[in-house]
Amino acid sequence: MSQMSFIWTLGWAGSADCTISDGHSEGRVHVSYISRAPENLLDGVTRIVLGARLAKVQFEGEPAATRWIFRRYGEHLDIDVLHLEDERHPESDGQILWQSCRQPVDSLARSIVEGFDRVAIDPGEDAYRKKWLSPFPRTELEDLRTAWRNAFPSTSASSDESGLPTPSNL
Repeated sequence: MSQMSFIWTLGWAGSADCTISDGHSEGRVHVSYISRAPENLLDGVTRIVLGARLAKVQFEGEPAATRWIFRRYGEHLDIDVLHLEDERHPESDGQILWQSCRQPVDSLARSIVEGFDRVAIDPGEDAYRKKWLSPFPRTELEDLRTAWRNAFPSTSASSDESGLPTPSNL
């Protein structure tokens, strides 16, 4: 199974694009600051890492929304990313933007942590605040990192050698 990847790219004031890939396909979502999108995504993935069987995360739009649905089955999960014309609509009304099945929970956690670690380096937390119009989600990122390290100690430890920032070398 291919390694997952996640990229959060800041755009103009209060916007970003996020790209998630499972090595076979890629999903891209435009994000607005009108919701706590990065914090909500990090919290949702943290819940999955901690053992939740289902987590839903919504990126609000005006009036559209993107809903991420994570369904965990043991050490694997399925991911659906849906576009909804109205944020109040049920998933059954959504258009599938991207989906991936049977991904290791560890791989998802690693990709999200590494993606936000890259943002902390470039453009950096100060530039993030200026462009996103909110502080970098440091607390939520560290909560996910801690949950991931506790749940997958052997694989998360190897990421410390990647050169990406961790609490000890920030």
